[in-house]
Amino acid sequence: MTNRTLTILLADLVGSSAHLTAYPQKQAVDYLLDATAPMRDTIEAYRGTIVKFTGDGYLATFDCVADALHAAEKIRHSFLRQSHTPAGISLDGVRIIINIADVTVQDNDVMGDGVALVSRLEKDVPTNQVYVTHAVVAIADEAEFSFEPAGEMLARGWHRPVKVYQLLSTDANFVEPGVFLLITDLHGLIKTGENLPATVVNQWLLTWGDMHRQAVSGLKGRVRQFIADMALITFASADDAVQGVLTLRALAEQHNARCTDLPPIYFAAAISTGDLILSPTGVVGRLVNQTFRLLKASPRRTVTIDKPVYAQLSTGHDRFDPVTRIDDSGIALELYELLDEI
Repeated sequence: MTNRTLTILLADLVGSSAHLTAYPQKQAVDYLLDATAPMRDTIEAYRGTIVKFTGDGYLATFDCVADALHAAEKIRHSFLRQSHTPAGISLDGVRIIINIADVTVQDNDVMGDGVALVSRLEKDVPTNQVYVTHAVVAIADEAEFSFEPAGEMLARGWHRPVKVYQLLSTDANFVEPGVFLLITDLHGLIKTGENLPATVVNQWLLTWGDMHRQAVSGLKGRVRQFIADMALITFASADDAVQGVLTLRALAEQHNARCTDLPPIYFAAAISTGDLILSPTGVVGRLVNQTFRLLKASPRRTVTIDKPVYAQLSTGHDRFDPVTRIDDSGIALELYELLDEI
């Protein structure tokens, strides 16, 4: 048990209860995983420590108040840019509250009045806003962050109102530069849909979606969107993108060997790199079109990457063979193909 001064951040989904009651348990769990992924990934990226999953959000601590504020701003922007989960379920938004306080740290948990305060204040934060206490404003660098008084809030158990401030953000950036985009295409959806009951097809597609969530686990990757039998996933590096598709292939092989009540899973995949444009309805732009172009030019059950992706691999070059493919316009594409068929 230790006593420390930490920055405490609580991020919470807005409207999650309605979604959780509207869907079967499996889809509700997938919704929570997809909806809260930007919170978890951003907290970790800004050196935060996740204390606990709150059911529809995260409680986290930071050693540095600037890291917490940057993380909060990025989480907020993520919800502003994309208003749906990869599966197409609407996202109502996020609420974030930040405080600085002396806390007791014990067994990966934090305790103290400062922790209780954020949990009491969070429900009164407006949707897609970041509120902070006076303690945060007093320590934050005025040259880096701007705040606006947001009045006083009454927290249950507090004898006096608590002054809160809104973090004034810069304009949301709708471009993510230099990402690696993986697009996968599940084979056989039309035939399977014609020959099997809808419940079986639905479970098959849910299994396919789960594989992508497992494939990005432990990597700097994020499932962005599901479009029928296709999935769009982004990664921070070429190595992670290739590792993600290798893991996906291994999961498909395990499914095909063990699962007898669902159809087998075979797929093609393509990876390109560039700048990604995020819109409220999903990811768009030249990189998406470019990756679809690669995928369409590739044979079934293959993994194809473009030259820039191959050049940025730090290892595993011997897994790929150079190939030339012709796209729909008759243009030759110089690509690299994973040696083993999926």
